[in-house]
Amino acid sequence: MKKIIAILLISTSMSAQDIRVTDAHLHIGATYIISSATTSYVLKKTNDKKKAILIGIGVGVAVGIAKEFHDSKSGRYQNKDLFANLIGSTLGSIVVTIPF
Repeated sequence: MKKIIAILLISTSMSAQDIRVTDAHLHIGATYIISSATTSYVLKKTNDKKKAILIGIGVGVAVGIAKEFHDSKSGRYQNKDLFANLIGSTLGSIVVTIPF
């Protein structure tokens, strides 16, 4: 087993580990955290999975829209950030409700 792990580690290209964080990644991550925390809270309070998912996505997207509205005042508004917020919010809400 140790030989297999060593071979895999040696054969891994270091350039494959070049991860550049973009603004979209930050938007996805922030709304993921917000929506998953909201979904978890609503799920514990109401025990209604569908309601928790919808509220979690809604809160995540609302925070993302508020941030973009704030950015538009300084000229940094980008449409792709709204899409990234939607992705992060949806993933955050759905992942929390997956039963383990």
